Amino acid sequence: MEFLEVTEYERIPRTDENHKFLSRLQRFDEGRCASGGERVFDWNDCRFVRAKNFVGVIAVPEGVVEILPKIDKSGSQKDRAQHNLLYMLSITRKIVGEERDLASVGTQRMSLLEQVIAVFASRTLSELKKGIDHCYVSHEENIRCLKGKLVLREQITRNAVHRERAFCRYDDFISDTPINRIIKASCRRLLSLSKVGLTQKTLREVIFSLDEVTDLEVEEHHFSGIHYSRNTERFRLLIDFSLMVLKGISPSWSVGKDVTFSLLFPMEELFEEFIARYIYRHADYYQIARHHVHVQAVGFRKWLLRRDDDSGAFRLKPDLIIVNPDGTPKLILDTKWKHLLSDQEDRKNGVSQGDIYQLYAYAHRYGCQDNVLLFPSVGGVSPKSYFIEGNKQNHQIRIEFLMLNRDLRKDWKEFRRDLFRILKPGVEVPEG
Repeated sequence: MEFLEVTEYERIPRTDENHKFLSRLQRFDEGRCASGGERVFDWNDCRFVRAKNFVGVIAVPEGVVEILPKIDKSGSQKDRAQHNLLYMLSITRKIVGEERDLASVGTQRMSLLEQVIAVFASRTLSELKKGIDHCYVSHEENIRCLKGKLVLREQITRNAVHRERAFCRYDDFISDTPINRIIKASCRRLLSLSKVGLTQKTLREVIFSLDEVTDLEVEEHHFSGIHYSRNTERFRLLIDFSLMVLKGISPSWSVGKDVTFSLLFPMEELFEEFIARYIYRHADYYQIARHHVHVQAVGFRKWLLRRDDDSGAFRLKPDLIIVNPDGTPKLILDTKWKHLLSDQEDRKNGVSQGDIYQLYAYAHRYGCQDNVLLFPSVGGVSPKSYFIEGNKQNHQIRIEFLMLNRDLRKDWKEFRRDLFRILKPGVEVPEG
């Protein structure tokens, strides 16, 4: 069985040894494309296959390919890239698991797929030990003993000459609920993928604890029937992940008779959501009220232009808007997952005109004085600051860089401080 570990845009040479594996991978990619998804690889060159902008994992019968973020130009430190990807997926709630869960698997040398399954299995077992989901189901039945309430009309009609029977309506407290059925089905799927003994043992424990739950071929409509309450809210993330595993957008189960699995995310979207959620989660540290943080400009979206009939055209949707207490925009932040050039290679670091024009439109339309384009840091780059020419209000556009070539979970203090300096330039960085 083949295992490939690559980074974004890395080339995979075509060889006689990996020909069968790459053929399976191409079949998966073509099936994904046919169902409306984007291709994960570029297959146009006869010498190699090139990964595109997705990160995650694909498992096909011949092997597994793991696509990691390219955190620096050298593409080194793949272990660190794997840990950082897991951390980003955790913060954005794409996978099950908090920082303590990642710490338990981060010390073990496992593939990304095995780590994701291990964290899900561990969290699921932990939640079930707190209490399995139950619900009341109403029954009406003609039985030989009184149970619940007697239904008088049915009793008179059916049992006038059968006094030994009672037509009753009663409630059963059962564990055969939609939530448990989905979790059980998801664990069975993941059990067929995992090769790690401890993870398999945990998954079997979950399945055994749900022994009274119906085995079900879960389809997408089963998820729409779930209604969360105060008691079941703790299962929401497990169900969301199960949706991805079983019938979600990212994974794909079945290409012909082959069982395949994928968990894929566009890296630019993941980076955008990670930064936004990180700022929201640590808003107190950044001295920002959470209700002043608007991810994807929700509640603050504007139109760039107006048509003759006064309807809007070209909606503006900045990645993040932080507002003042009076509701006016204080900072607009747009993330870009691009590896730029050093200061020696290009004074503008290869920042595209399109990105600058976009931020200019935000600054002008929102009337925001501080506007930031945030990129991953690469060697030899330095922040840049520009002022819009002829603008009396001195609207500023900053090009900032955030170092990701470190363990984001272990070096969280430094990462959080660096982001503070970007959000609040000139303000003393707090401890902690």
